[in-house]
Amino acid sequence: MELVNPRGTPLRRAVGPVTGWRRATADWLLVGGTTIFCHAISAVTSLVLRVLLDPAQMGVWQAVKLLLSYGNYTNLGISKGAVRELTIARGRGDEAAARHGLNLAFTVNTLTSAAYAGVLVFVGIRVALGQGSFAGTWSLGLIAAGLLAVVSRYVTFHVTILRGQQSFGVTSRLAVIEAVATLGLAGLATWRFGLPGLYLGTLGVMLAAAVYVRRHRGATLRWAWNGKKIRRLVAIGGPILLATTLFTLFRSLDKLMILAWLSDREYQLGCYSLGLMVAAQLYGLGSITSLVMSPRLGEKFGASADRADVARLAARTGELQAVAMALAGGLSLVLAGPVLGWLLPRYRPGLVPMIWLIPGAILLTIAAPASQYLIAINRQRRAVAVVAAVVVVAAVANRLALAAGWGLTGVAAATTASYACYFVLVVGVSLWIELSPGERWRWLGTIGLALVPTLAVALPLVQIEPSASVNWLALAARAAVVVGVWSICAAITWRLGGWREHLAR
Repeated sequence: MELVNPRGTPLRRAVGPVTGWRRATADWLLVGGTTIFCHAISAVTSLVLRVLLDPAQMGVWQAVKLLLSYGNYTNLGISKGAVRELTIARGRGDEAAARHGLNLAFTVNTLTSAAYAGVLVFVGIRVALGQGSFAGTWSLGLIAAGLLAVVSRYVTFHVTILRGQQSFGVTSRLAVIEAVATLGLAGLATWRFGLPGLYLGTLGVMLAAAVYVRRHRGATLRWAWNGKKIRRLVAIGGPILLATTLFTLFRSLDKLMILAWLSDREYQLGCYSLGLMVAAQLYGLGSITSLVMSPRLGEKFGASADRADVARLAARTGELQAVAMALAGGLSLVLAGPVLGWLLPRYRPGLVPMIWLIPGAILLTIAAPASQYLIAINRQRRAVAVVAAVVVVAAVANRLALAAGWGLTGVAAATTASYACYFVLVVGVSLWIELSPGERWRWLGTIGLALVPTLAVALPLVQIEPSASVNWLALAARAAVVVGVWSICAAITWRLGGWREHLAR
């Protein structure tokens, strides 16, 4: 039945999270501030560790961290499936219904991480019995990776549950504690004992994190086993994990192609890393909104069981992403080249590719709500298909650019083109299907209004200046122009989108 107001005209259904836009905005500000602080602390930690360790030791530590990341794949995605079910149950007002799934995921997580740790420790002992100057170093690193893997999976699963319950205050405090403790404890232990001290200090930080999440846990987890339900959760979470893995490969293909096809690959990738650094920062900023809104999409689906409702919420989230990323992207275009060219003159060949990568990073962040919508409504296999397709597109495009002799600029242009392809495909198989024609064009128009004028003004102002000096006054003037245009577009978007009324709820 259609709702009408006293005048008899139809009422438009409110588009917003179950908990309201005001709560979502508060979470976004909290997570955003925490993320920026932790990134700053992590940068200092990285510099400190590189001062205290030689390059070979740092290489071993990077390998240990890589082994830790592989531990996330051992549970076949059951934790992602269980938490997805949790967000749906919260929307229905029956969170207790998801408890058994969390217990099953906890059991599988613990068993698989213990098995993975056992393999690493076994290999570490075998390496210790071998020969070579680095045998002892690698042996200790493998054993340390095994011990860290078990604790890390325990902490990560609890953090995932807390995020699914939208307990961002708890997870933000944990992020600050981990960042500060890593700098203090791990840094001090590294200074005193070298690489073994780094292992010991990191283990101490993780144990402290485990105590914290146990004290503030979102759920009391117990051992449980049900083969049928475990297979069901893996069927839900496995494609999510696969899509995440393929997406990581998708974002890494440009680096892999440079390493595979260019003769002076190390130098070229080093220069290209300038653009990767800026693009990663932009993507990280966009991920703040995704982190806050992802559980809310599942909660919305649980509350309404209406895919169109969830699609509208995801579309509104994309509009917010576009407004925020327009400012960040526009300022990056006009500021990053001159400043980085001045600070890092040896990396100047990477400045033009960086300009090409910035629009691509913006498109990736705006596409994120559409991908998360597919997970919320249990259509994650579509996300897998889309990412698999664009992996092929990116590989072919990068290869053609390199074969044509276009170098790093060609790789960056091909990468951004593949990101644009991903944006079109993932929106096409998700939001575009559910939104009405009017809602589709409203969404495109809002995103276009947020992005196009700001970036169109920024691009002509892009200047790769000589590295010896920077005209700071001219740089400030260009930035002011970008901010001015963005402010006008944001104000129009704010008014037309009715955001004042949304935030009042």
